[in-house]
Amino acid sequence: MRGLPRAERHRPKTFRLRTLNVGTLIGISTEVTDLMKRRRIENLCLQETRWKEAKTKENGDRIKLFHNGEDTKRNGVGIAVAESLRIR
Repeated sequence: MRGLPRAERHRPKTFRLRTLNVGTLIGISTEVTDLMKRRRIENLCLQETRWKEAKTKENGDRIKLFHNGEDTKRNGVGIAVAESLRIR
């Protein structure tokens, strides 16, 4: 590493993973997006979303939300993934 210009040195990538208990996800998806941008989170695991069934939602802010829940609107979980981590 000695003698290499700073721009050419190997830098390990940082992977930011967080969890969030949202209580309910109705109308909060924009808040999740803002939180991910502000804190530079690439992968956010969501708990207690209370959405029914399995869904996938992509918003205009380059974040894709995967979700799975029960018909009783209980115990839903989700994962919000930034575009930088998705396979093209």
